[in-house]
Amino acid sequence: MVTITTEGSRIVLDAPYHPDMPKRARALGGRFDSVSKTWSFDSRDEERVRAMARDIYGTDGSTAVELVTVRVNLDIYPHERQTMFFAGRKIAHRPGRDYSVRLGDGVVVVEGGFTGSGGSMKNPALSPKDGTVLEIRDLPRTAVEAEQARYGGIEIVEESGPSVEELLAERERLLARLAEIDRLLPEPEGVETSTREAAQALGVSVRTVQRWAQAGKVQARKDDRGRWIVTITVPDSGRDGDAQE
Repeated sequence: MVTITTEGSRIVLDAPYHPDMPKRARALGGRFDSVSKTWSFDSRDEERVRAMARDIYGTDGSTAVELVTVRVNLDIYPHERQTMFFAGRKIAHRPGRDYSVRLGDGVVVVEGGFTGSGGSMKNPALSPKDGTVLEIRDLPRTAVEAEQARYGGIEIVEESGPSVEELLAERERLLARLAEIDRLLPEPEGVETSTREAAQALGVSVRTVQRWAQAGKVQARKDDRGRWIVTITVPDSGRDGDAQE
């Protein structure tokens, strides 16, 4: 899971370990917190940090993503000696030469397997058997497609849309962002208009505007001739003068 949050003048990236992360994070001025296992960056670099996360993990956590299940043929797809990463996730790891291979969450062996030991004491290796195929579930489609563009041996076998929880979380993030934008924007300027112009701007009838003015549902006053002058809000600058009916 990848999340990016704001803490004062810093943004914090919480993501699983990936061998590409330390070098790229430090190039963006990132600081690693060994307690929380997170990276923090200057908030002015947020877009760069999000782009880095999308490149490594296939998502920056800001939007619900389409997930897929894939099968990876290790006879074709390259794998590290001791640890294998795929689409931003740690897939398999052998702690030592004579240790069994440990699979990551959502990973199963559908064909073949791994030898009981692999590599040397100094350099353990996964050592998959010939014909080994791993099934890896719940990966971001974008990350999988990036792997497919670079390597063979990858087959998408199942697809699923974003979960309800992810959609609700994204909705909350968007609402929070909209509220933040509203706070930063200047207050709209009020402009006095005739009931006819107010009706056109609001998409209602003149009579409706008059009823709203009478009931106090819109900001309005009467001029010295007894005609309603209605105040409506418009972005940026208003107009000069008062138009009257």
